[in-house]
Amino acid sequence: MKSRSVLMGVLLALAIGGVVELGQRLEERVAAYQHEEEAFWLPSAATLRRWSFGFEGLLADLYWLRAVQYYGRRVFRPGARFEPLDALLELVTTLDPHFLAAYRFGAIFLALPPPQGAGRPDRALALLDRGIAANPGEWRLLLDKGFILLWDVRDYAKAAEVFLHMSRHPRAPTWTRDLAAAVYARAGRREIARRIWRDRLEYGESEQVRENARYQLLCLQAEEELERLHELVRAFQRERGRWPASWQELILAGKLKHPPQDPLGYPYRLDSTTGAVRLSAQSPLILPRL
Repeated sequence: MKSRSVLMGVLLALAIGGVVELGQRLEERVAAYQHEEEAFWLPSAATLRRWSFGFEGLLADLYWLRAVQYYGRRVFRPGARFEPLDALLELVTTLDPHFLAAYRFGAIFLALPPPQGAGRPDRALALLDRGIAANPGEWRLLLDKGFILLWDVRDYAKAAEVFLHMSRHPRAPTWTRDLAAAVYARAGRREIARRIWRDRLEYGESEQVRENARYQLLCLQAEEELERLHELVRAFQRERGRWPASWQELILAGKLKHPPQDPLGYPYRLDSTTGAVRLSAQSPLILPRL
């Protein structure tokens, strides 16, 4: 038994040494294939798997370090290009499909606009989709996808759908429903946002959560009222060729019954030079913005 243990230890040491040696050989080959700083050769994941002796995770770590170094040497450098970055990240996540850091930080590297990153949110989303498929229990990958759609793609409706899907994940914290509602409001899908806030108002886990839901519902109401008032002001301008000087003119024209107030009782402001309608500076309401 003792000799067998010694033999297994020797074999394991040789296997680890082989993986390290393989990594060094591959690094040497990469350096030899570099014609210029931006172009270099990468082995296929299938080749690495075949010669990894079951240590794919170790190789994934090595190539993840290389991806981070590659990104770090180029970030903020004017005119830098990041073409091999996508291939590096695909290699890492193919070797280790559960490497969450590679998905999450790799997506940031890909999505950020130059010179902070590759400026490829489409590739970042593709990377995250692979991660979501391989790691269905990880709600944070959905969070990252939603934020890329929100900040980099500026597709608020799709971002809101992803956040709502994330909020239904069994491991997602309850605040993700608030995030989904806020993005739906920003996307103009107020009815969906209102349904979420009403649910939070009724079933929120704390008084603070319920109070926030009540406040957000008032903000949605104010936003809709402002849009309606702006349409009335524009109609007056089309009829008279000028903006109304005050709410009283709209009342005399039969378009309003009384000076309008927001849901908390603060009067709306009317700019007679531009026709803009705004909340009072004293109103505690803040319109949904991201």
